[in-house]
Amino acid sequence: MVVSRNCAESNFGTVRIELPDNQSELSPALARAFQAASARHVYRWFPSEDIRSELPTDFELRFDCLTGKDGVRRFNPTLGSEALISLLFIGGLAILIKHNSLSAEQAWDSQMMFLLFQKMRKLNNHQQRNFQGIKDLYIKRPGRQETGQRNVLPDSLGTGPDSINPPWGIDKLKTKGEELARECGYERPSMRQTIEYGLFAAALLHPLMIEDPEQIEGLLRIALYNEWNTCDCDLQTREWIEGEIQEAIRAHLRDSQDDFNEWFWGCKNSFLKQIARKRCPHENVTNSMVRKVLLDLGWRAYTCVAECIHEQMYYFQNALRNPLNEQERQIFEMAYQKQSYLADLPLLLLYERIPFLKAPMLALLRGENDFDFTGTVHRLLFYYSQM
Repeated sequence: MVVSRNCAESNFGTVRIELPDNQSELSPALARAFQAASARHVYRWFPSEDIRSELPTDFELRFDCLTGKDGVRRFNPTLGSEALISLLFIGGLAILIKHNSLSAEQAWDSQMMFLLFQKMRKLNNHQQRNFQGIKDLYIKRPGRQETGQRNVLPDSLGTGPDSINPPWGIDKLKTKGEELARECGYERPSMRQTIEYGLFAAALLHPLMIEDPEQIEGLLRIALYNEWNTCDCDLQTREWIEGEIQEAIRAHLRDSQDDFNEWFWGCKNSFLKQIARKRCPHENVTNSMVRKVLLDLGWRAYTCVAECIHEQMYYFQNALRNPLNEQERQIFEMAYQKQSYLADLPLLLLYERIPFLKAPMLALLRGENDFDFTGTVHRLLFYYSQM
């Protein structure tokens, strides 16, 4: 490793440490952390010579690093999650091609999986339960049993197994949410933030530890996908649909970006219908069947993207001039690398898509480690699955 005062160059890439631009801004939650920090720097990662040929010439990663008064560094994205995920996928795939000897066919398959991943995040089956206002808490979800309940809050909200107190209603959720949001740096929290922090406050009281990987995966799928308008099919038909989806995407991979986007997820695209209209040798195929297979492929795509993100952030971590200490490593890996408590996905892949996970992730990045992070995340996933 070649090291200078503000730069480290190694087989894992080059990291430059710079002072932030005076014009750069932090989100309200991280601005509060900055006020309590002893230092702020920008860490810029550049690829090593052997993988540059696989990447755009201007490829780099940037992270805002806040060093707390406890001396612990915490790395915060400077980009929105969608842009950051795209960069990390590109970088991670380049690393896997060079160092895991991915074949050209495997690389194409990974690129196709990333397109499916993006498709799933735009498909209307991707959950849109953001609960931006109180009225959203009164929306009755299809399939919820009639119990005289006027809202969609979980029956166990804010209570534990031995609690003698009644579950929280909307007023209690608002009160607790406003209190916690203000403590976390939001002087005038929006109703969306109030709801998110109210659920966070409830989860803090009653963490839930789930050990079964299949149960964790099930909760994540419920949180990510609306699978009501889907229909399963037999194995032969499923394999045929998968092949048709993959073949259709392959045929357009060399399109210009604009043409591909318009075909794949433009406002007039008919991707599902194109597949369903084809003659299947096993049975008649419906849009609902294609949608179901697409959702399952989308879940596999999450796994593929997670692998690339994990690899890229591993290289970033190992390129640092000063290695992460144990506490820094734990925080860094919980946010940016595969985690068994999230079915081997990094939190980064989920927290923007499951809004309730923003609050615990921001708390982690602020350096608040006095709560059961994993148990709180599992409890929030359980709440979300019930709403």
